[in-house]
Amino acid sequence: MLALLNDFASYQSYLSSVVRFYIWCSNNFLHLNVSKTKEMCIDFRRNRTVISSIVINGEPVEQVDSFKYLGVILDEKLSFTEHVTAVQKKSQQRLHVLRKLRAFYVDPLLLLRLYRSIIEPLLTYCSICYYPALSVKNRNRLLKISHVSAKIIGLPTPKLSEIIDHAILKKA
Repeated sequence: MLALLNDFASYQSYLSSVVRFYIWCSNNFLHLNVSKTKEMCIDFRRNRTVISSIVINGEPVEQVDSFKYLGVILDEKLSFTEHVTAVQKKSQQRLHVLRKLRAFYVDPLLLLRLYRSIIEPLLTYCSICYYPALSVKNRNRLLKISHVSAKIIGLPTPKLSEIIDHAILKKA
């Protein structure tokens, strides 16, 4: 559950919506597994307010600073730094495959096709949601993967920013 709380009234509203959700689940014969439920408060202020953990059916809900949702790691500031770090780590593992294949003198066009199938999807997955909100530092970390890939392959790779801009325009 994501919460954006500004004052006591919004906190009370949040608690009442959690209770209404729990009642709705019960009325519709759905079991809410509290041990798998997480709570994350998104707060952009410098001095974060500490809120108490909510309790559902006598069990406290775990509060987390970041949460992986549909393959994207969300954090409490929506900076996506943890997500970019995870993408960078996975990409490095897959770049190793490109390096090994280049050592065996595999055709650069085949390496480019491999890049487009195993690395580019990592960089572009759900990017229309988080890429516009990325800091310059995190954007450069993603772009660096594309540049390193181009050096390994020996051919230019499609520009990441153009791919993402195209995807955003396609959705609009």
